[in-house]
Amino acid sequence: MSAICPKCNNNAMPIWKKAFLSPLAAMPCEACGAELRVTWKSYLKAIALGSIIFLLGYLQFEEGSLNQYLTFGVGFVLMLAGQIYFMPIGLDKAAGLDKAGV
Repeated sequence: MSAICPKCNNNAMPIWKKAFLSPLAAMPCEACGAELRVTWKSYLKAIALGSIIFLLGYLQFEEGSLNQYLTFGVGFVLMLAGQIYFMPIGLDKAAGLDKAGV
């Protein structure tokens, strides 16, 4: 399973690399070399649910308790899943290309 490049429609990167993609730095497509990036809006939407669960676990449960650590784990997994399945990849505008897939 891998992320698809919006420019060449080939495999751009392994799915685990997409999970750690951020708006701060572009990554090249492994097939065509196009610079791929995500927008802040799509990134924040993708990690929103996991972040809320993480924060609720911090606020709701006693510090250092098993329940708190479990909610941290669930929040982290939800953040990764959001990035893998719900965060579209676009082409880097700085490279002179139009944004796609956002």
